[in-house]
Amino acid sequence: MSLAVIAPQIGALSETFIRRHMEDLLPGNTVVVTSSNRLPYSGHWDVDCPKLIFNRFSLIERGFGKISKTFFPGYHTFYSPVKQFLCKQNVNVILGEYLNYPIYWLPLAQKLGIPFFAHAHGMDVSILLRQKKWQIEYLRYNQADAIITVNQVQRQRLIELGLKTEKIHLIPYGVKVPFQPFVRNNQQEIIRCIAVGRMVAKKAPLLMLDAFRQATEVYPDLHLDYVGTGPLFKSVQKFIQDWNLEQKVTLHGGQPNQVILQLMKEADIFVQHSIIDPESGDEEGLPVAILEAMAYSLPVVSTYHAGIPEAVKHGETGLLVEEGNSKKMAEYLITLAHDAHLRLQMGKAGWQIAQQHFSWKLQAEKLRHLMGIK
Repeated sequence: MSLAVIAPQIGALSETFIRRHMEDLLPGNTVVVTSSNRLPYSGHWDVDCPKLIFNRFSLIERGFGKISKTFFPGYHTFYSPVKQFLCKQNVNVILGEYLNYPIYWLPLAQKLGIPFFAHAHGMDVSILLRQKKWQIEYLRYNQADAIITVNQVQRQRLIELGLKTEKIHLIPYGVKVPFQPFVRNNQQEIIRCIAVGRMVAKKAPLLMLDAFRQATEVYPDLHLDYVGTGPLFKSVQKFIQDWNLEQKVTLHGGQPNQVILQLMKEADIFVQHSIIDPESGDEEGLPVAILEAMAYSLPVVSTYHAGIPEAVKHGETGLLVEEGNSKKMAEYLITLAHDAHLRLQMGKAGWQIAQQHFSWKLQAEKLRHLMGIK
């Protein structure tokens, strides 16, 4: 078998789920088709496999000859290089990342007789689904072999749009879960919180920071490690300066996954305040950072948002608040800071759920079974 993963880009720090599909779903037998490997983030990753980067200049470099300046998915000059690449690599199954991006390749896959599977993630089934264009375009996926979603909200939304129920398969993200619960030293004076995510509206970094600020007023021995960067980074810096939190918040910027996991081992509580972006409607799918926190036995404080309640069980593996309620989030941070036994209990329960339902091994098995690959 040979798998082609079609994705908008290679190397985004926030797209560890796509990296895993490229590297570990069918190792040694995967190729990548993408439009960019130029990333706005430091510390980006690459994949060691055959790749077709189909911006105009990269195709010229690869010997495909003169390519029209009018260059976008669906344009006829675009098909020939990709068709040549797929045939040369003997591709016999395609996985498209995000619903909006790979839809232009569905007719080519059908023409070549290659099974086509589309994987929904977040913005493609939230912000874009508000647009009439994509509401119409997505109906073409009734001709695909399957559509994969990561939570029930996405699945129901696509059914209501008009996609066939039997075409839509719910397969949550998976992460690497340690064989045993991670054991922490609960005797330290400082309680460390960790937040991981791009600093964008749907992550609501200022609401999360405001909850942390309120919590420190009651429990001063809190520290926050914040990993991430993005358009709201300067706003985050200003908030920290305005509230004199420089000694209590460490901004790590964008970091590779191994750094994030090490910080999780040193942390006591994971916090994330996801919301629906009030301006664009953008929302999460199922945040991988939350699943990784559960895998490393961290209690999670987050929101009733998108797929989060399908992973975090309120009162069992973490504590959830309504979107926008930073005051209640602060109260939950204080509760966990005061109670080492509760942190241990919730962390262990989170690890068990991650092991049973959100491991990469389980996700890979389901994806391989669905796509008929070994």
